[in-house]
Amino acid sequence: MGQLHPLPAASENGHARPEAAPADVHAIDSARCSLCGAKLGAHALRHRVVSPQSCALTLTVCHTCNKAVLGEGYRPVE
Repeated sequence: MGQLHPLPAASENGHARPEAAPADVHAIDSARCSLCGAKLGAHALRHRVVSPQSCALTLTVCHTCNKAVLGEGYRPVE
């Protein structure tokens, strides 16, 4: 779980003063291709496509699966 920090105290002119430098931000590798299950890392190409059977069903797929599904009637999300 995240850490909580108190709000910075206001300076004489009413502006907030930062008390600490911002923390480094790292991407989380939690996405997976909906078709083949491959991990989609922070720098991996990922595509969102709409199912031809149901317009409400959108999938996140890897670059390889994207090439395959476009030929099967799936369309890119716009």
